[in-house]
Amino acid sequence: MREYVSILNGLPIMYLIVVVAMVVVIGAMCMDAAFGWRKAKLRGEARTSYLFSRSITKFALYEGVLFISAGIDTLVHFVWAQFSSSSVYCVPIASSLVAITLCIVEIWSMHEKAEEKTRKNISHAIEVVADALSKEQAVEIAKHIIDKASESDGQEG
Repeated sequence: MREYVSILNGLPIMYLIVVVAMVVVIGAMCMDAAFGWRKAKLRGEARTSYLFSRSITKFALYEGVLFISAGIDTLVHFVWAQFSSSSVYCVPIASSLVAITLCIVEIWSMHEKAEEKTRKNISHAIEVVADALSKEQAVEIAKHIIDKASESDGQEG
């Protein structure tokens, strides 16, 4: 009986870390959703129940993956406790790595949405300028912009 008790040592700390990781991922998801909602509102785009449904599906997927990774961490903990003479393993490595990855994905998502908005604003600005200019002037400006963009692409490579 004493062996089983020692195997369980450290699990509360490990699960506390897993719960914190889950809360951090939920926070990142909420921030992404809030930024997306705000950007859609500013652009006058519809905010539909379909988008909310996708967020719920993403929540279930992300938290499910974290739950499974917590199971992996628990199994590693049990194996470590059985075969190691050192102190009991209580670090949720799999859960932590998954949580970090999911937070990076959410940051990336917010970044992509910002770039998309910027691209739309640039396209709109070009349309306004084209309407204000004659067709020939607009073609010349477009050629100039394309040439400059090609030059900067060549310098980056």
